[in-house]
Amino acid sequence: MGEPKDKASHKEKGIFSILYDFFRSLKLTIFILILLAILSIIGTLIAQNAAPEDYIRRYGASLYEVLDFFSLFDMYHSWWFSAILLFLVINLIACSLQRFPGVWNQVFRSAGSQGLEESMLKTLPYVEKVRLSNPAKVNMEEVAGNSLKKAFKKQERIETESTITFFAEKGRFSRLGVYITHLSLLIILVGGIIGSLFGFKGFVNILEGETADRFFVRGKNVNLPKALPFSVRCDDFTVTFYDLKDREEERHVKEYTSLLTIIDNGKEVLKKTVEVNHPLHYKGLAFYQSSYGALNRVTLGIQKKNKKEKTLLEAEEGDTIEVPEMNAFLRVLTYAPQVHTFGEGVQVALLRPNQEPRVFWVIKGLPKMEQQSGEEFAISFEGKTSREYTGLQVTKDPGVWVVWVGCGLMIFGFIVSFFFSHQKVWVRIPKGPAKASSGEFVLAGSTNKNRVGFEKTFQQLARELRSTEKGK
Repeated sequence: MGEPKDKASHKEKGIFSILYDFFRSLKLTIFILILLAILSIIGTLIAQNAAPEDYIRRYGASLYEVLDFFSLFDMYHSWWFSAILLFLVINLIACSLQRFPGVWNQVFRSAGSQGLEESMLKTLPYVEKVRLSNPAKVNMEEVAGNSLKKAFKKQERIETESTITFFAEKGRFSRLGVYITHLSLLIILVGGIIGSLFGFKGFVNILEGETADRFFVRGKNVNLPKALPFSVRCDDFTVTFYDLKDREEERHVKEYTSLLTIIDNGKEVLKKTVEVNHPLHYKGLAFYQSSYGALNRVTLGIQKKNKKEKTLLEAEEGDTIEVPEMNAFLRVLTYAPQVHTFGEGVQVALLRPNQEPRVFWVIKGLPKMEQQSGEEFAISFEGKTSREYTGLQVTKDPGVWVVWVGCGLMIFGFIVSFFFSHQKVWVRIPKGPAKASSGEFVLAGSTNKNRVGFEKTFQQLARELRSTEKGK
């Protein structure tokens, strides 16, 4: 009965070892980072969280369905992108666990070395011996200690039967630099997950002079309204164009700004001019300047057949209005400053019960086409007025401060990794009868990085030991 259990335990252990070796692979790390870089480029080229009609207009209906199936329009919130990040988290943890215990022991090991043994001299990369001609006249212990104090603040004295070893080191913590960087990446990923789960990104269009108390979040096929805990008023909206004297017919936007006022509990609590990349922050929400436009309000004239009186109706683009006494409705679709070569006009849809909608253009100043086509009334375009609106992006990201903490920790990890090194130096001197017979300084050292800098320190120590007799 025991043998099958042993085999099962060996099998389970084998699977665990395979998975552990897979996740701690450096090749996996490189692959994931390259994949994330490629996906970030795709996410930059394909606008995220735009309206479906914008995607259909740009890519066509067929390609839109394919891209939408793979969630490329909201890829940073897709399940597969989260899975890639999870693989990166597991990979970082596995890579860190592999060598971390040994590094931890090196950093926080207790003081007390066994001295500089002959076996160590064969493994240490830097070894130099300085022999004195008359060691009896030199206090070798004092010289060794003073020399180390110049480059290392703390030192340890280890005494054996025949030798005295002075040991000093600095930069132990530099070995933790790579793990601090790994930890910072994990914190950044956690901050991104917090923002993804508990944050949102929406939009709101506010006419100049009007107030909004809600915004919209783009859903799969519909924009979902969300209430604001306060109101936002657009006091002024300004668009500045470049002055191109050689191309006056072309107008290129230089900047656009909005003067916003926050109204909380009926009081004006904050006023700020919002520009691109200079948002307004209030109660955890950020309002970014993202777009602008104009809302056109058109005036249509309705004239019944064989009558001189004309009824004027006003409507904004997208509105549906009733035609008086005609059992019909008109939906204003869009205004155009130039319809082919006929001039400005408005596109409308005529809606009647039990009939297909009729869509046509009403051109300003042209004959009343609807009367000629058999309708009981004629439609004319009398004019339009425009009101500018500002397009604001409304975002909430509770994980942003976690991300900033991670970024700060990453910078600290880079500094520790690249500008500090763990340096160790031993100076061994003989004592007793051995001192008189040999009179030799044995200098040894090692470093985990920055070998060029350590070599300068090591050679300086060697020169000081050689100059002992000359100084005396």
